[in-house]
Amino acid sequence: EIILSMKIGEKEQLFEAVTAQKISEKLKENGFEVKKTQIILQEPIKELGEFPVKIQLGHNLEAEVKLIIVEEKEIT
Repeated sequence: EIILSMKIGEKEQLFEAVTAQKISEKLKENGFEVKKTQIILQEPIKELGEFPVKIQLGHNLEAEVKLIIVEEKEIT
């Protein structure tokens, strides 16, 4: 399970889409070395919510992680 905090605009649209690169970076922060080319995304994610994300491992193995995109809260 991976949680990404993202800035959102009106109507809960993300300011930037979540791409395989961003997911790869977040996995790396959590101690997992996964290249962006191993992450299977049909298209970039552009909204809040939970999404299953497939990761192509070696030897025809696949894993699936749950990506949770939440609103980034500014601390005042």
